[in-house]
Amino acid sequence: MNKITVVSPANIAFIKYWGKINPKLNIPFNDSISMNLSDCLTTTTVEFDKKNKKDKILINNKEVEGSKKERVVQILDLIRKKVGIKLFAKVESKNNFPTDAGIASSASGFSALALAGSRAAGLSLSQKEVSILARMGSGSACRSVPDGFTYWQKGKDNESSYAFQIVPADFWDLRDVIAVVSKGGKKVGSTEGHELATTSPYFSVRIKNIEKRTKNLKKALLVRDFKTFGELVEEEAVDLHVMAMTSKPPVFYWNNGTMDVMKIVFELREKGTLCYFTMDAGPNVHIICLGKDESKVKKAIQKLSSVYSVISNKAAAGAKIICKN
Repeated sequence: MNKITVVSPANIAFIKYWGKINPKLNIPFNDSISMNLSDCLTTTTVEFDKKNKKDKILINNKEVEGSKKERVVQILDLIRKKVGIKLFAKVESKNNFPTDAGIASSASGFSALALAGSRAAGLSLSQKEVSILARMGSGSACRSVPDGFTYWQKGKDNESSYAFQIVPADFWDLRDVIAVVSKGGKKVGSTEGHELATTSPYFSVRIKNIEKRTKNLKKALLVRDFKTFGELVEEEAVDLHVMAMTSKPPVFYWNNGTMDVMKIVFELREKGTLCYFTMDAGPNVHIICLGKDESKVKKAIQKLSSVYSVISNKAAAGAKIICKN
């Protein structure tokens, strides 16, 4: 057995996934498209060793128990079953960005775990197989495995639901400027939100329209049509949160800071700077812009008292091994 360390990025979904057709396998109702983030990273080390008396999971230097540990152990169990071992593992994971705040820490965390855990146990899985394994821990984690801009095909079963690269990270100089308006964990987790998705009266409308929107966004990405791309990204973000707000019971992820940042985005566009907002299941706002406008966007949102910090990202590589010993 080896001790393996992996670094993996969070990703921002341009086309979201909200609701699961198969909750046990984390298979979504629709395909999704995302970009890996250069400066929102999880570093995870996994070691299987006969000296371990149990699985020990540390996240940001704190040992975790309960449901968080259970999700990690689920992936470790899948790995152990594939290899045919009964060794316990020590897992140490650290994020360089706020955890459980709607910046896809589960995506970076479980993609890092899938690659580090499988390699530590002696498996040499293909990228597709790592993506499938990561999906079992967190659906969006499958998109953090390939490099750059990725596409998660919903598939029909465990083997056909995985993510692959659309274009590499250097294909388009997009930036994701994250306005952090909440440093704490969100009150309603993504898992609960997914469970409520189909209770919204807008869910059926979304499913009816999502295939066309996905196709159009992918086309805009491939020809670097930023205006069309941005309008679709923003439309999709609003669509997701309308569903959350109209589920039963309703889920409200936005806070006052969210609205402040959205207002700044509108003002920037009125003055000629093309930028567009999107949010995952949380209050923090991702502002998508071209590289040439990044500094202008950052300057504008840093003036807001409701913004604690700003994280700037380029498109990035997916999960990568950085240390073996």
